Amino acid sequence: MLPPLMKHTLLRTGAIFIGKCIGLVGRILLTRLLGAEGIGLYQIVYSFFGIAIMLITGGLPTVLALFTVNDPARGWIVFRNICLYIVLIGTAFSFMLYMNAGSIASLLGNEQLTKALRALAPALLVVPLLQLLRGYMQGIEQYGAISFSEMAEQLVRVALMLTLVMLFLPDGMEAALGAGIIGTTAGALAAFFILLLYNAKAVQFRTTPVRPQHNDKYMGYLIRTSLIIGFTRMLVPASDFIDSILIPRRLQAAGYTVPESIAMYGIITGMALVLAYVPTIVTAALSHTISMKIAAYFQQGQLTKYHRHIEDVMKLAWTWGLISGVFLFHYAEPLSSMIFGTSAAAEPIRYLSGIPLIVGIRELTTSILWIQGRKNTPLTGLIVGMVVSMLLLYFLLAIPGFGYIAAAIGVLSLETVAMFWNIHRLIRQGTSLFKVRWIRMDLILFIGASMVIMPYMQMERLTLYQVLCSMFIYWTCGGWIVGLRMRKFNKE
Repeated sequence: MLPPLMKHTLLRTGAIFIGKCIGLVGRILLTRLLGAEGIGLYQIVYSFFGIAIMLITGGLPTVLALFTVNDPARGWIVFRNICLYIVLIGTAFSFMLYMNAGSIASLLGNEQLTKALRALAPALLVVPLLQLLRGYMQGIEQYGAISFSEMAEQLVRVALMLTLVMLFLPDGMEAALGAGIIGTTAGALAAFFILLLYNAKAVQFRTTPVRPQHNDKYMGYLIRTSLIIGFTRMLVPASDFIDSILIPRRLQAAGYTVPESIAMYGIITGMALVLAYVPTIVTAALSHTISMKIAAYFQQGQLTKYHRHIEDVMKLAWTWGLISGVFLFHYAEPLSSMIFGTSAAAEPIRYLSGIPLIVGIRELTTSILWIQGRKNTPLTGLIVGMVVSMLLLYFLLAIPGFGYIAAAIGVLSLETVAMFWNIHRLIRQGTSLFKVRWIRMDLILFIGASMVIMPYMQMERLTLYQVLCSMFIYWTCGGWIVGLRMRKFNKE
């Protein structure tokens, strides 16, 4: 029988993986429908959406989850109180976006985004409520309901998006993009009602009486803590938003036309980065589920179990990051051709193959620091990383012919600086984040053999069947090594 931690991890990994697969299929088909320039415009809209959502919710979903895990009954009461604030703020943001869509589109550098921004306005009310409800559900450890709602959201969003894009494509890029964005609101509504129905049937303790005089104290604590976590989590969407403006404009400074710069931005962020971040769903699921268990051990003073859980999850993160990163590096060409129908994304995919390892470690170390109550440390690391990234992007992107390399350096520098900042702070406290013996001979031999054999295979000359067989062999061996690491998880 699988340990509870592994069950939750596998459940979250499976759900996130299915959701990512649905999203990836949608992204692939959308890319084929709209082209590189269209997917670039789509990315610009969603970069704006990401930072708007973070401004509305901050870190409230995460704080609510951590609060609810200790007091489920009061967590439901606090959830309902916060919803009132979210409804007011979300409605205001939605109205302002709808009325000022044209001006915002001009600020983003392309007036074709006007209809898409207007279509996005209702999502600024629905999505924050959904995130808050998921935070509460995470606190009561209802991972099955969360996972099902995530899959339903993706399925509804992608299906409606593709249907509307195909219907409105004859009317032009702007109309098709605007229609497709409606799927975001529809998917969030579907997921929200699924979770509400689940709560109505399964959650009985939410009606437990709560003394009103304590509400202000708890609300104050939640808001103060959420501001810190919110600032930390807002930095990545903020960085994406800045990139959506900075990258096309600096590429234009290097001599590219506006359509060419948007197309390159689409290839980098809508193709290469999407694929490079797919392996991080495993470490994201680990971070999502392990944080509650580690937090409980830390608060109870069970430091031996606390450190052992950290070591177990870091072993798996290092192993998974290395194996998946090497895979992306070697198979960049066939992956780009098979998935996106073009080899244009192969070069940036190869440059970004370090993402699975770097981002995985950064996410896990951020969770550990939050558990320790050191919420300012990840925030500082991300700020430093953002500054370094923006400076590098600003100067390197303007160099003719250096576009993809410069963009990759900018992305990797942000994540790498943030990762090492976290690692440095944790090592000073004696937390073990890496030991040579964790790598072990099986992983060394596997990666070493792949680095020697793969260059001689000449992927561009292999048939599709041969490439798929090669991938199958790679993941059979790599999966066996990952499986060995997962068996070491604590059985408590």
